[in-house]
Amino acid sequence: MKTLIILAHPDINNSSNANKVILDALMQKLDIKVKDLYALYPDYKIDVLAEQSALLECDLIVFQYPLHWYSVPSVLKAWVDSVLLYGFAYGEGGNKLSGKKLLVSTTIGGPEESYRPGGHNSFAMSDFLKPLQQTAHFCGMDFINPILSYGMVCIPQGNTSKNDIQRRAECHANRLIDTIDGLKCL
Repeated sequence: MKTLIILAHPDINNSSNANKVILDALMQKLDIKVKDLYALYPDYKIDVLAEQSALLECDLIVFQYPLHWYSVPSVLKAWVDSVLLYGFAYGEGGNKLSGKKLLVSTTIGGPEESYRPGGHNSFAMSDFLKPLQQTAHFCGMDFINPILSYGMVCIPQGNTSKNDIQRRAECHANRLIDTIDGLKCL
């Protein structure tokens, strides 16, 4: 299964221990192609044809990102808006993504218990992911159950250490690798 990782982290090499650990594990254990959107498009001028070509060549698309204000980072939103066009991803003749799979893999700063009705963030993560689920559906893709990890931010004087985050990131990476490997059998 040809896998394309769409990475959307604004500073993967300097500020994200978790996403870097996840990405490194994927690159060591799987044959994947990675598109680092912030590195490729710091000006947000997306090369639509190059991105559509990459999508045509893969079977599985993985969005890897940290949750930003209950959504995807801005460059990923710009990418979706620019690349998933009428006539390509939907509408007349827009069946190019039909049958492909979309898997969301995200790291979340807050604890899991804060993402539920009555919790600090009022809603479950599944509610925040509905726009991506609908995007997949609208484009004819299969939306795979997301890989989520909570408590992925290290706050000085907090209860979470860098070692805790490292361990959680390794577990996240293993779950993601297992999911991708499992999809190869379908």
